[in-house]
Amino acid sequence: MSADPVLQLASGMNVPDDLLYSGADGTVLVGEHGDGHISRVGGANVFERLPQVVGQAEGIARVGDVIYVADQVNNRVVALTATGVQTLIQLQPDPNGLNVDGIASDASGTGLVVPDSPHGTVLFVDISGSITRRVGGFSRPAGVSVEQVPQGAGYLIADENAAAVFELIGGTATRLAGGLPGVDDVVRDAAGHVIVILPARGTLHDVSTGADVAAGLRNPQGLGFDGARNLLVTESDNGRLDLVVTTFAVQVPSGVVQLVPGQSVCFGVLRAPGFTAPVTVQELDGGARWVDPGAGTIGEVVPSPCSSPPCSVKVVVTSPVGIQYAYISYRD
Repeated sequence: MSADPVLQLASGMNVPDDLLYSGADGTVLVGEHGDGHISRVGGANVFERLPQVVGQAEGIARVGDVIYVADQVNNRVVALTATGVQTLIQLQPDPNGLNVDGIASDASGTGLVVPDSPHGTVLFVDISGSITRRVGGFSRPAGVSVEQVPQGAGYLIADENAAAVFELIGGTATRLAGGLPGVDDVVRDAAGHVIVILPARGTLHDVSTGADVAAGLRNPQGLGFDGARNLLVTESDNGRLDLVVTTFAVQVPSGVVQLVPGQSVCFGVLRAPGFTAPVTVQELDGGARWVDPGAGTIGEVVPSPCSSPPCSVKVVVTSPVGIQYAYISYRD
């Protein structure tokens, strides 16, 4: 239940956990904790699994062109390679298996932030696997996100066992909020609100207002933003990836659309309550022309002639809050 629209982006995943949004093409990588697969959701293929398999896939981060994944069962972070996976850093395992959880790229984009969950420490790791800095004093840091603060780089830390969220700037961790049982992940939105996941309660919770952003979720785990600052969240027990639309989302026809050459196809703009900003097409790859939605809810594109069906047209739309990608499959 949410005051904002909620879209199901994918289903049928095996215990989906943490996620990573790609601003290059609007796809989302999701770690499937149940069998170690990494799913790619979105783009022209809509849903596919990468060939690499990780023990228990948890946090996902990108540094340059390399994807890194936290392998919880083996308490390590691995890099995805063309032939499989390669260990970047091996941590000391916990006897109970409650090992590394979320990870993130650091503020510079050149290394990783790795909460060493069972040892209450946040590690800064370079791409050679060396620990360049460590900050202790946590109970069980499970999730981390990067933010820019006036002092420079800052990090939000979800401390699961402390039931609290901390802001880490330099070597100093400041407690932002408590009373958050089992808090697993955390982000800050464009309005400055701190949003957390509370898996046992099945909620996305706004720490800043004390209200739930979404409720009735089945074991929510992964949390992040898409290009338009909508909230991405996985429902682990439902096998789903959801999108809580806090700004706008683009909706296109499902399947392959049969067209006459030169015929236009409509796409929709789903708006959150109160979002009235204009939406315009920035780019059309595989299309001839378009009609902007503007302040409305419908846009049109005219795909190029399809010589080898099915074909795909990529629609990139923007608004003051960000960018959205949509792909329309068609034949004519």
